Amino acid sequence: MTALDKLPIAVIGGGPVGLAAAAHLLARGLTVKLYEAHPTVGANLRDWGHVRVFTPWHYCVDVASLAHAAGRIIPDRR
Repeated sequence: MTALDKLPIAVIGGGPVGLAAAAHLLARGLTVKLYEAHPTVGANLRDWGHVRVFTPWHYCVDVASLAHAAGRIIPDRR
């Protein structure tokens, strides 16, 4: 293991995709540093919440994100 292996993985953006990426990394036991330009995660999505999306929400939610939010561990699918 090198010194670089101990560094956190940077995830840029706290929207749905960034949060899903962070949840998958956390499920694998990796350290994550999430960077978001807005004061809270998902702020951009909330700002545009009045715009109707074409895809039903249940297709947009990632399994790892749901599991992490619920405090559950998902199996490693590597």
